[in-house]
Amino acid sequence: MNPDSAVPPGAQPVQTVLFVCHHGAAKSVLAGSYFNRFAAQVGLETRAIARGTEPDAEISERVREDVGSALCIEQPERLSAADIASADLVVAFDLAEPDLGATPDRNWNALPALSADFELGRAAILRRVVALIAELKARSAPGAT
Repeated sequence: MNPDSAVPPGAQPVQTVLFVCHHGAAKSVLAGSYFNRFAAQVGLETRAIARGTEPDAEISERVREDVGSALCIEQPERLSAADIASADLVVAFDLAEPDLGATPDRNWNALPALSADFELGRAAILRRVVALIAELKARSAPGAT
């Protein structure tokens, strides 16, 4: 699926977005935390959670510093079948279906590594988060199909 493709018209409202990366400590946490912050600012009643397929013990210190107290989780958590089942939209960072146990709705692949260039990676993630929020907000507007 195209990483920037629109949610299909007539689809059910998105209540939960699940961001998943390998370690559940950087990309997914950054995306989920900013998603929640921006969604609240625009009145979008959708919330994000972050998970990892093989979670690290701690959230990246650089992500923790950047997001501050608005982290979407306190510790990395392992992705579960229940997480997939309860999510309305699954966004995967560089993961394939076998890693997730399901086909992600979005693949945000080949983004710059936060460990290599935090600012560049952060900017790439934020562009996609902002676009996703705009898409979901437009879809939830009165008269939207």
